[in-house]
Amino acid sequence: MATNLLKQVMMKPAAKSTIVDTDELIKKIESGYTVNRGPKHQQKKTFAPSTIAYSHGECPRYWYLAFTGGTFEDNSDAYGVANMTSGTLSHERIQKAMSDAGILQDSEFKITSEDPPIFGYGDVMLDWMGESLLGEIKTMPSDTFEFFKTRGKPKKGHMIQLLIYMKILKKAKAVMIYENKNNHELLIFPVEVTEGYIKWVDYAFNWMREVRKAWENKTIPKKNYRSNSKICKTCPLQKECAIAEVGDIKIASLEELSETM
Repeated sequence: MATNLLKQVMMKPAAKSTIVDTDELIKKIESGYTVNRGPKHQQKKTFAPSTIAYSHGECPRYWYLAFTGGTFEDNSDAYGVANMTSGTLSHERIQKAMSDAGILQDSEFKITSEDPPIFGYGDVMLDWMGESLLGEIKTMPSDTFEFFKTRGKPKKGHMIQLLIYMKILKKAKAVMIYENKNNHELLIFPVEVTEGYIKWVDYAFNWMREVRKAWENKTIPKKNYRSNSKICKTCPLQKECAIAEVGDIKIASLEELSETM
């Protein structure tokens, strides 16, 4: 009898609150994350290493349209925006810990190049054993953190960003710093320049110069992907690309950093 009563209690749907419609309240809160992230007209002046390392950043046509200027569509949902905000706050917390530990020389400093035009922000410059050490911070959920911990090497996209910064700053050594969002555990990968890294980053700089030159000459690159490709689906200029000219020249997409380098 007691067992049947327990089943009835467990199967009975929870009474709907008369105080507030919780579903509507959640939707309202979520809307606050995206309220200022609608379509915006922008014109990029420089390449961004964080974009180069991600999806549409490898597309020469994207950069041509970005330099020309157009309406950028933000594809981030509420949880995506919340995740980015959480990452920014985590950076600040980690940077403060480094400062309190007496090893932080600088944080959120500008990193620029004129040829090709590049602009980004370095996360940290550390004073480690009397040497200035460039550091890039990335936060991630536990399962992703454990994957890279087991794998023993950082994500290729993260390395691309760091290598570009290392080339501009003429740094032979750096560290990739990962934090587990679930428990704040840290994982650090030392990065040292190799012949393979130098070869790839020199190629990447020449690729950016070629893409920038095409824009300066007003010769729009042709599409390298089908419109339903993964690259195009996440591109903020997908609509602009669809109505732009077919293209005058063919420029290959930026090749990924090899796992063997």
